[in-house]
Amino acid sequence: MPLDRDSYITLYIQLAQQLATEIAEGRWAPHARLPSENDLIKRFDVSRVTVRQAIAKLSDQGLVLRKQGKGTFVAGPVVRHELKNLKGFYDELVSQGLNPETKLLQFGPIETPKEVGRALKTTDAKVVFLKRLYSLDGAPIALGCTYLPAIAAEVSWEEAVRHPSYAILETLLGIRIAEAEVSIRGRLAGRELGSMLKVPQSAPLLVLERTSFCDAGTPREYTRFYVNSETYEFTLSSNGPLPISPSIKEITPAS
Repeated sequence: MPLDRDSYITLYIQLAQQLATEIAEGRWAPHARLPSENDLIKRFDVSRVTVRQAIAKLSDQGLVLRKQGKGTFVAGPVVRHELKNLKGFYDELVSQGLNPETKLLQFGPIETPKEVGRALKTTDAKVVFLKRLYSLDGAPIALGCTYLPAIAAEVSWEEAVRHPSYAILETLLGIRIAEAEVSIRGRLAGRELGSMLKVPQSAPLLVLERTSFCDAGTPREYTRFYVNSETYEFTLSSNGPLPISPSIKEITPAS
């Protein structure tokens, strides 16, 4: 549909609306690359400034992602992970009606890293390590690095492929997970993670660290998830009103 140059709606808004409609109608699939600036200039007979303003508006709306040196891509679905519920990463995706693909990259005993020994409170010389890549619509969204007790070495590769880490513990090993401690921080992707998640080395990632405990309070799983922050967000619901501590002072206005 051509743009209406007699309309009171500015050209870049019209262009953004046109492209948004085409995205909604499925002309470009999630993660697909949009036409280049030059292609859009020729197609709609507009200036480069108009195209860039339209793309910026689509980016602000979360419909597209601009990747330096690569172009503009249709945004995929944003996954919202509720932290209040004790669910594994894979289970959380499935519970939202998504169909995640997983690829087991590494599985087997390794020497226990010091930080893992502290997290699992173990002096065992070895733990079992799993490295798993998670994807949606063929696009990687997260890499999970999981450490399990040495007893998990009795699990076969084929079983590890079919079972998430919580299912390995509970279904295959009979270890019920009762609670978990979670922390989230940010970091840059760097070369290795950027390559695996198909993002620039300078792309921001979310890093979720999780230590899971059995009924007896013993830590039985330690995992780091490296998550593409463009497609994933963590949420936490809180019931209110929250009590205000009496030690909190009133805000002093700046002079």
